[in-house]
Amino acid sequence: MKHLFVLILFFLFGVSLVQGNSAMSPTVIKVVRDACVEVLVERQLRGGGAIIESGNGRAYVITAAHLFPKPNAFITIMTEKHGIHNANLIAYDFGHDLALLEIATPRDLPTIPVASYTPSPTQPVYNFGPALRRRTLIISGDMAESRVNYTDFEPSDGYLAHIFIAAINPVLTSGGIWVNQKGEVIGVQSGRLKGDAGAPSSGLSMACPPSAIRKLIKTKVSASTPGIGGWIWELWTIDRQHLTKVPESVTGLAVRWVREGGALERAGIKPNEIIVACNGEKILRRNDLFSVIRAKPSGSIFTLSVYNPDTNRTRKAKLQTMPLEARWNIYLKNLRNG
Repeated sequence: MKHLFVLILFFLFGVSLVQGNSAMSPTVIKVVRDACVEVLVERQLRGGGAIIESGNGRAYVITAAHLFPKPNAFITIMTEKHGIHNANLIAYDFGHDLALLEIATPRDLPTIPVASYTPSPTQPVYNFGPALRRRTLIISGDMAESRVNYTDFEPSDGYLAHIFIAAINPVLTSGGIWVNQKGEVIGVQSGRLKGDAGAPSSGLSMACPPSAIRKLIKTKVSASTPGIGGWIWELWTIDRQHLTKVPESVTGLAVRWVREGGALERAGIKPNEIIVACNGEKILRRNDLFSVIRAKPSGSIFTLSVYNPDTNRTRKAKLQTMPLEARWNIYLKNLRNG
């Protein structure tokens, strides 16, 4: 009986340690909250963000690119304790849904660092942002997938490179930061993966990896993300009526939508065709294709093997990627040229 009592105490003590270690300390919470901002576009609240360490005496905010309808929108940021400041969009990355703002009148504003690595699966992480139009709320989550995934993202008309976090995020969490227990930024909230019919969320949030944040802060140069101009799905996820037209021997990615004037259309690839290989290598998942495409600069050419279910034939097609950021780049160029 004595031994049983000792075991029970040991178990309870162990559980309390685990629970204590899984929560952020009040000190860290205060530091992160102080650095968080609400992002207003044309005076309307659009989402969250945070002031990031830069090391050059200037104040920068990291947030989500899709908050802005155009690159020269009027932007202000609100802090809980340090007032309201005008800000300018100085760099963006559509492939990770990132925007870098510079505060027009920098002062001694609190900042937080960006993590040097992505947490491993099951590690606790925390989202700070103005959810449901409130002051900075904290939403707990756990890393569901630390490897980079690619999901079709309508705001950028392209594919988003992101990590998955098990958490349900309500509206106006976009741009809000995800941090680890140390209060280091491990991602910026982009959106929620849609659930089945009738379900607004799958319980999975999408955020960019910290490496993308560090790169944008370091270079302060807008990205040129290779895009394909369309949506593609793993073959085994498409509607059965289309799947029955494809022989069991054929594997690859089904083309579901092709944007007019985009890379897929220019390559002569049509909806319901199957991309079976890229540069001679078989393709099974979107990650297989985009890990190859995103490894090369926008404008690179790839040889795709494309199967047509109607003709039962496979042909070669040359796909030349196009930058997702092109429309904003053109917009800014036209502004400069008057």
